[in-house]
Amino acid sequence: MLERRGLCLVLVALLSLLVHAKGLTAPLLDLHYHRQVNTASIARGYWRDARPIQEPRIDWDGASDRLAATELPVYMWVYGKLWPVAGLGEKWGRLLSVAASLLTALLLFILFEKEFGREAALWGASLFSLLPVEAYFGRTVQPEATALLALIGALVFWSRCLENDRPWGAWAGATFCAFIAVGLKLPYAHILIPLAGLTWRKLGRRAVTDWRMHAAGLLSMGGAIAWYLRVRNGVYVVPTHANDYTNLLAYSRLLYFVQFQIFSRIPELVMTYAGFVFFAVGAREILGRRRDAFWLAWFFGAVFHLLAMSGYSHSHEYTALPLAPVAAGLIGVGVVRLRGKAAAAPNRAFAYAGLILLLLAIPVHSALRISHWYRQGFDFVNGAGKAADAVSAQDDLFFTNCQASSVLLYYLNRRGWSGELNKQPMNAALMIDDYAAQGARFIASEKRGLFAEPNGAMWKRLRARGTPVWDDGKLVIFSLVR
Repeated sequence: MLERRGLCLVLVALLSLLVHAKGLTAPLLDLHYHRQVNTASIARGYWRDARPIQEPRIDWDGASDRLAATELPVYMWVYGKLWPVAGLGEKWGRLLSVAASLLTALLLFILFEKEFGREAALWGASLFSLLPVEAYFGRTVQPEATALLALIGALVFWSRCLENDRPWGAWAGATFCAFIAVGLKLPYAHILIPLAGLTWRKLGRRAVTDWRMHAAGLLSMGGAIAWYLRVRNGVYVVPTHANDYTNLLAYSRLLYFVQFQIFSRIPELVMTYAGFVFFAVGAREILGRRRDAFWLAWFFGAVFHLLAMSGYSHSHEYTALPLAPVAAGLIGVGVVRLRGKAAAAPNRAFAYAGLILLLLAIPVHSALRISHWYRQGFDFVNGAGKAADAVSAQDDLFFTNCQASSVLLYYLNRRGWSGELNKQPMNAALMIDDYAAQGARFIASEKRGLFAEPNGAMWKRLRARGTPVWDDGKLVIFSLVR
């Protein structure tokens, strides 16, 4: 197999497709449903309103047509343009992420092969798709998979750019990919660290004065920052202000978050415990003995990014995703070295059996550790669009009793507002009256909390306006128009 490069690439691609096929056609209501639905909602707006890429808009702020304070909307715009194709609609979001993950695995094979040889590349690129954080977030409706593809693309292009002929095409490709990566995920600015490591390894002290490196950094970072400055006054979707990050990072508990990442998140979600054994062997060789500038910069840059995100990375598992490719590369080296030791062991059969068990433990760990992430919630939204169509016009505004601002509105396919009334029952009536005054014609809610009991105070208050216009036992809709 190793003599046939094409066969290696096919194997890497098929494994990536197989791993990311789980839940491919499922609704967007698994782990991090809120972010996934936000993404799909903005993408649907691109399709429905035929907007240009620089105009991402939301539909969960009433009738207003306000700019969304969101990341560079490359992924959402392509998603929206594909929305009507083949009648797949929102399913294109997962398909795009799966495609990005497949290309990432192939690029990693190319990169690892250049760095360590074909056998380590095959193991590293294949096992990358099996790491828990990649297995799940490599197919969610979020920009993570696309951003990671751009990050790896920047490294591959930059490696080519540093070769003796210094091709300008590779320089442009690396600059563009870095811009996309950081534009999609602002914390991916840590990509400058491995890019600098690559340059130092190739040019030595000349890297300090290499104007191409500095120009690439300025252009890619400048473009991303320009986008965030443009949308920062829009409706909040992602953090775009310094104080947003200050509140989310929670540096007052930094020491706790650091130890949590080191002893829990990284071994459990990034490497797996068996993978950590291979990683330790590979890291000893590449980071310890060789002290490779690029790999040192890449690994510690990714770790620094994860730890610097502090409280945000504690709450958002996908922030660990950039560490998965560098870990996979070192795991691949570790597998090759342990395979060599097994081949030279006195009891080869026993040694190979142990090696195989360690390799099989990686996908087993992943399957057991993240199986609950795929579970669906919010079953009350099933058929919400049919319910809205039955009782309202397309331009009628809704107020939804739902903590996740976009979720119920997205499945109702209506514009409006959202608020979790069950958490503030004393103000619920005032909130309903306020949104009705702003133009909300209907209120929709899951039948729980304040809306669970037909004889409760909320039902009695709303019944004064009329009986429910929809009640299927899970979702209830009242008219707010007398």
